[in-house]
Amino acid sequence: MASRAEADYPDETCGLVLAEGPGVIVRPMRNIQNELHREDPKEHPRNARTAYCFHPMELKDVLDDIERGRYALRAIYHSHPDHDSYFSETDSAAAAPFGEPSYPGVVHLVFSVREGKVMDLKAFDWSDAEGRYVEVPFGEE
Repeated sequence: MASRAEADYPDETCGLVLAEGPGVIVRPMRNIQNELHREDPKEHPRNARTAYCFHPMELKDVLDDIERGRYALRAIYHSHPDHDSYFSETDSAAAAPFGEPSYPGVVHLVFSVREGKVMDLKAFDWSDAEGRYVEVPFGEE
């Protein structure tokens, strides 16, 4: 994930972390935000430097595999080029469009990438008590 975030800089990277049996698979996804912006800048005012959108067919293929029981979705990741790792209002609105998470139990990982180098990674999960995404420990046993 980190090397992909660096390679995609200065655009946002995005992808999924999937469980397959006891293993984990990182599935980078194509960020089509620049295409959306180019096609309809009024509807999509942000480009890939400040936003991401999964390629819909790539996402459909993965969701179909999840539906068939091949994988379990564990995390969604993206980067913030030249910004800190935080869960923005835009991130929250996309992850919980109706005031609750679209993918319950799925953690969101946000990389901070500055000048092409990953500087930080933070994890965010839904808090029922707070009714929003909050930072949670990541990488600790």
